[in-house]
Amino acid sequence: MSFDPAAIMNQVLNALPYPIGKDNLVQLAKQHGANDQVVSMLERLPDKTYNSSQEVQGELGNLGNLGGMFKR
Repeated sequence: MSFDPAAIMNQVLNALPYPIGKDNLVQLAKQHGANDQVVSMLERLPDKTYNSSQEVQGELGNLGNLGGMFKR
């Protein structure tokens, strides 16, 4: 079985209610079944309110190697 962190991250992010703060984002991602790698990436996000999954993905793209899968 292959592991696709980008697909898992997208599924989790699309299930969350927006706007959402970082702490709630991490908590709800865990509740929606995010694995440790996904949670770790979310915990590295800036502490702010996010208005969409695209905004979260944009911030993840700025994190360097861990967020590189979201670079456009």
